[in-house]
Amino acid sequence: MAPVLTTPEQTEPTKPAASVRTVARRTHGGERISSEVAIAVGVAWFVCYTIGSALEPDSARPVPVIGVVLGVALLFGILATAAGLIARRRWGLTASLASAGVLVASSLACPTTGHHTIGGWWFGQMLCAGALVGISFVALRRSMAP
Repeated sequence: MAPVLTTPEQTEPTKPAASVRTVARRTHGGERISSEVAIAVGVAWFVCYTIGSALEPDSARPVPVIGVVLGVALLFGILATAAGLIARRRWGLTASLASAGVLVASSLACPTTGHHTIGGWWFGQMLCAGALVGISFVALRRSMAP
């Protein structure tokens, strides 16, 4: 009987290219979310942003530079949120949370820069912005649950 020749590749156990945990980490933002979550977060943005904007009074003062920068960031954040929610991807929830944070910063900057004086409208606007932060955070945390 002839001896069987083996190569080192045949004697060593094969290792997977990437562990499951590594793959999960790489695809975190690309995982799908349910239609219900996407619709709920989208409706929350529509309702809260509309109410918060309607509460803000007119101002005779010009918008400061920080207000313009935050406004542009918020616009791009809302567009990213909408795209992510339409695609039903988890990164849409991450964009929602980031955009809600920018909305809070924008609401805080308004009276602190002198663009508006603080009033009852501001508390309502902060309530709407805070609600979006909370909704986005809860939706994102629940989407990460096993």
